[in-house]
Amino acid sequence: MRYLILCLLLSFSMSGQQEGRIETDRPDQTECPFIVRKGYLQAELGFNRNVSRDDVQFFSPTTLWKVGIAPWVEMRLTSLVYLQDQKVHAQIESAGAKFHLFEGTKWIPRSAVIVQYHVNNQNRDASERNDSPHSLGEVVFTMQNSLGGPFGVGYNFGSELHSNGAMEGIVRIAPNMNIGKNGYAYVEFFGRLPKTTLTDTWVDGGLAYYVSDDLKLDVSIGKSLNESQLWYAALGLSFRFKLL
Repeated sequence: MRYLILCLLLSFSMSGQQEGRIETDRPDQTECPFIVRKGYLQAELGFNRNVSRDDVQFFSPTTLWKVGIAPWVEMRLTSLVYLQDQKVHAQIESAGAKFHLFEGTKWIPRSAVIVQYHVNNQNRDASERNDSPHSLGEVVFTMQNSLGGPFGVGYNFGSELHSNGAMEGIVRIAPNMNIGKNGYAYVEFFGRLPKTTLTDTWVDGGLAYYVSDDLKLDVSIGKSLNESQLWYAALGLSFRFKLL
């Protein structure tokens, strides 16, 4: 038992920050376990087009901002820019942090935990539909394993707390495959538990390409398994640079 506790403490103290090229939480919904390099600012921008029957909605850029504070923690802020009454508005959607847990060896996944507060009462993505006027926040454990060769898998488990006291389980899993040296493809399943008329389950897939170690492009498309007419498409741009 003492040896196990010591191993856990040593694993937690090890650096979980990115090495080499940029690692991002997009384009899939499955969050990655990597921490942004200490002293770096990273931005992950997404442009969405949602379609539901005859209703088409274009979402202005949603951006996840990350700052590496230490090798084991990053601060996170999600912002949204939108057009209303012919005026451009900006608002903060959520704020929180990601903490490194395990570096990952053999069968032990690289792991981190994300804790964040939802500042705004708007849903952050199409899967988060509920009758609560405000989602207080969420805790998500994010893990990643190599499956050998070009194959890997990322997965998340967590829960979201609503202002009415209700909680929803979060499940996401995204197998992926490297394509050459600079690209990869993925498929994904994500949804909420327990299943109700207000929760949704999705499948999606996409491609990502590394222009450089500090710049990444992506494209993705997803479809609801609950509503046949509901789907989305998205383009993304992610970059980082050193602040300090």
